[in-house]
Amino acid sequence: MISRYLTIVSILLLLSCQSAEVEDPNFLGKANGKYLPAKDNSSQSFLKEVLDKNPDFPSFKSEFSMQIQTFVPKKENVNLDGKVFFAKDSKQIKIQLMDSFFGMVFTELIANENQIQIKPTSTKEIQTLPMGDILIQDPNSGKKYTIPFPVIYAYLTGNYLNEIQNPKAKFNLSETRVALSKADGDYEYFFKDGNLDRLELSSGKRGLKAIAIVKTSVNQIHPPKEITTKVVSLDTEKENVLIQIKLKKSQITEVSPQVFRF
Repeated sequence: MISRYLTIVSILLLLSCQSAEVEDPNFLGKANGKYLPAKDNSSQSFLKEVLDKNPDFPSFKSEFSMQIQTFVPKKENVNLDGKVFFAKDSKQIKIQLMDSFFGMVFTELIANENQIQIKPTSTKEIQTLPMGDILIQDPNSGKKYTIPFPVIYAYLTGNYLNEIQNPKAKFNLSETRVALSKADGDYEYFFKDGNLDRLELSSGKRGLKAIAIVKTSVNQIHPPKEITTKVVSLDTEKENVLIQIKLKKSQITEVSPQVFRF
């Protein structure tokens, strides 16, 4: 069962249409090799390499397009657009979701590493919940699918650097990955050339496993160019949803605190 979720009921504004196929990533799962404790000298050397390699994740704003592919009871595509703002000092993110045709904002979301607030523009009500998954429900069909928001937040903010510095983290140096068990599930961070390449999680508490992979460029690691997320139900092992987020017109710039208000 998913213990934390948000319901977005304004999906009526979204347009369902034929779209290009979203890349379907495979799970790698746990490594067969040995995992070293964080205090091991080899682990500390690898951690230093990653911290030295990564940027300081400055504040930015960007537009994005999102494609959601669902598979049950039938394959469908849903598309929407949006804007995202990130403030380095507060680690806050604001996301505005818009319908692709009219460009109208129908939901706003503000999040930090501990909580998510969401407000449909049609009401004055603000929901405040702990950081967790976003459960989207289509009022037309009643169809629900889960977006594992913590992994998207980790990529957009660089928060994963804090996670891998946890004393409980374990390091597999032969495959350049870091594993961390948290209250809501088991996370695994995969690195390539010192940069985060993919993130996998498995959560019995949330009833899912998820993978997120990122595409960047030599000149732009932050924010990433593209994030693809896949969610699979643990009980059936069936694919629930694929989410592809493409960031565009990204600008490294200071973001006013006033932005993070409804």
